[in-house]
Amino acid sequence: MKNRWSWLAVGVCAYLVFALATFPAGTAVHLFAPPPVALNGIQGTVWSGSAASGTIGGLPVQDVRWHFRPLTLLTGRVGANLEARLADGFLSTGITASTSRIQFNDLRGGTSLATIASMVPLSGMRGQASVALSSLEIENGWPAHIVGELKLAALQVAPFIPNGRSNSLVPLGDYTVTFGEAPARSVAARFVDNGGPLEVAGTLAVNPAREYTFDALIKPREGASQQLIDGLNVMTADPDANGRRRLTLTGSL
Repeated sequence: MKNRWSWLAVGVCAYLVFALATFPAGTAVHLFAPPPVALNGIQGTVWSGSAASGTIGGLPVQDVRWHFRPLTLLTGRVGANLEARLADGFLSTGITASTSRIQFNDLRGGTSLATIASMVPLSGMRGQASVALSSLEIENGWPAHIVGELKLAALQVAPFIPNGRSNSLVPLGDYTVTFGEAPARSVAARFVDNGGPLEVAGTLAVNPAREYTFDALIKPREGASQQLIDGLNVMTADPDANGRRRLTLTGSL
């Protein structure tokens, strides 16, 4: 009797594998994809397929390819390994999704800040971003957990003091932002500069109410523009004995 049940289990598993390997991807996406995922031009099967374009968590993607991880179904979720091309970059990640949560593991990518402006309030910033995140969980459209590193290159922002030249941006250089463990639905990060007109070290915290606190010590380097120095004079406290100025910003997203 035990052998009979063993063979029956093997038969059921084989059938499920065959069904997944042949089930049309377009039908599966229509039936099971969570709200953060919308794909067009779908080809292939649930097991291995592709899509011409779409959005994942609000991020526009193209040339999407995936390989399904069937064991995630045992937990009531859908999981896959995914690769995609962005408008001016790339994305690769493991992804596990349910109706209210989408989790990215070993997320790697690079693109411009303009491409992700619809996802993150960047207030006219320009530059390049690259990420290497071991874990990113999005719950109901908000980061519930994030661990890893973000690098910003050739960062530019609007002038700290409006000067009437709306298209004039102020170069700020390159930065590394390191996200660490934080309470659920909160963000905690440290950041430092990697060269440029400013010497910067600070922290960023965002709580579940989407209230943020940005706290940094900033020191202009030799050669920093007068426009940048004038802005710091207005926005920061007086310099300390080492010439560093404290900048603290609070608000909500």
